[in-house]
Order: sequence, then C-alpha cells, then structure tokens
Amino acid sequence: MNFPTKAFSLAVFALLPAGLALAQEKGCIELKTTAQTEQTVVSADGKRETTLVPAAKVVPGTDVIWTVTATNICGKPAGDVAIDSPVPEHMVYLGQAAVAATFSVSYSIDGKRYAGSDGLTVREADGSTRAARTDEYRHVRYAMRSALAPGQTVSASYRTRVQ
Repeated sequence: MNFPTKAFSLAVFALLPAGLALAQEKGCIELKTTAQTEQTVVSADGKRETTLVPAAKVVPGTDVIWTVTATNICGKPAGDVAIDSPVPEHMVYLGQAAVAATFSVSYSIDGKRYAGSDGLTVREADGSTRAARTDEYRHVRYAMRSALAPGQTVSASYRTRVQ
C-alpha cells in the first residue's frame, strides 16, 4: 500500500506489536511503546526549542521516534531481559538512531538473525553478499546488560521515517 499524499493516524500505530520481552520469570516485565514526533516551538523570549509530542498524524517524510519502556513489576530482579521492537510497515529505520544507555543494541533484517550494525549481510540475486543497509533493518533488539531490579524502569528508543 502506498501513502503518497494521505496522512495516517495513531490508530495505525495502535495495531503494531509492542515488542517481546524475555525474562527469567514470565510476566515480570511490563512494556509500553510510544510513538512521538518532534515539534519546534518558539518561547516568549524568542528561543527555539524542539520537544517530543504524541504522533497524532504523520505523512511521508515524517520522522517518528519510538520509545519502548520496560518495568520490572515483580518482587525480584529479572535477568536476561531482551526487547524486540519491529520497525513498523511503511517506515524505515534511520541509521545510528537507537538510543539505549542500559542495553546493548542489535538489528535484524528478517526477525531471526540479529547482529550489530556491521554484522548483517544480504544475499543478492547473483549469490553475492553485501552489508545490509540501515533502511533494510526490520527489527531493533535491546538486551539488558544487567538484571532489571524490582520496580526499575528503563527505556530505549529509535527513529524511523514514514515512506
């Protein structure tokens, strides 16, 4: 489906999977995914500031910032926390856009094999291989570097552009 002139609304985003969290104990990780866009406002003193606002309607060419928040709702630490965040349909991942201070980040073009940004390859029709381009990434995976303490909340984000 092509969206050359139509805007699509947040209702489209609501249908997207919120991601998959894996932890020692099932049900300990509560996930929340938000979609935001940048808005530039001018303050009373004339200073320009860019803020994030909920993505109500987006058109092709709009950047959308996806933030995944994970909270440990159990009474003990949750180890092996990994969050898989699919890049939504009709959007492309923008290279070097993943922000995740407490996570290591990997990517996938097929949702099965994950690697760092320099470890993904694509097989061409002639059998040769080449490095995957960031616009071919279809999943961003965040893996916690340490256990998530009870009640602890962490977040990670990445940027996409509507095609």
